[in-house]
Amino acid sequence: MGLETTDKIKYYLIGFGLAVMALTAVFKIEWQWAFLILGCIGLAVMIYLAIDPVWKKPKLTLQQQTILLEFDFYKKLNSVERKEFEYRVSYFTQNKEFMGKKDLVVTDRMKVLIAATLAQIGFGFEFISFEDFDKIIIFPKAYYSKQTGRYHKGEVNTSGVIVLSWEDFLEGFRIADDGYNLGLHEIAHALRLEDAIPGDEYHFLKDTDLAVWNAVAETEYDNIRAKKPSFIRSYAGTNRQEFFAVCVEQFFEQPQEFYNALPQLYKAMASLIKQDPLKRKR
Repeated sequence: MGLETTDKIKYYLIGFGLAVMALTAVFKIEWQWAFLILGCIGLAVMIYLAIDPVWKKPKLTLQQQTILLEFDFYKKLNSVERKEFEYRVSYFTQNKEFMGKKDLVVTDRMKVLIAATLAQIGFGFEFISFEDFDKIIIFPKAYYSKQTGRYHKGEVNTSGVIVLSWEDFLEGFRIADDGYNLGLHEIAHALRLEDAIPGDEYHFLKDTDLAVWNAVAETEYDNIRAKKPSFIRSYAGTNRQEFFAVCVEQFFEQPQEFYNALPQLYKAMASLIKQDPLKRKR
């Protein structure tokens, strides 16, 4: 994600040194005092950044907070986690462009539930803003694509657009444990693309975790392709990208069954996205 830590430290030290020189030159004070002043300012900033997450206030309206109570993942969080989750949902509702198609009027409920899905997928990381996806297009139901000549329920593309059928999005949350969830599926694709597109959020998935995931996943992917019985539903055999997205759906909606059937694959997913639904299950 951006500069490496060692590079950041180097640039911070260079900047600090230049600031000390500027203070001594402009204000005619000894370098020791300049060092002390800047050191105190730097310490204050570090303390603020360390405790800032605790002070974050949700920017959701009362209505939006009420809508969020519908979201199953949110209900399993503790009070501190809920504040952080609310902050992330508010960020997405305010910083993503939501567009309705076929005369669909975008409502607060649409924004909050889609934003909550974005927050859920990335909640194991410090903060994933999905900066490369600034537009979310919502159709009333499955829509026809001229490019493929087929009807689609959702898609994600590298031009920065997430497309969802609202009817199918809601169906994904209607039954919380059936392993089918359009929102989780499409945003799982967005997560992998966000990790692959160069930028501030590039490469947040660890190489070691990806290597383990790829190694463990390959066996089950091959089983599905060979039409052998599998806990992972058959659509996952379409390609490796769909395999990951389907696994994310079942990981969050059927964690115990997933773990019982494929414990190594479950652990690989938990390590990769820094979450374990079994530890949140109530």
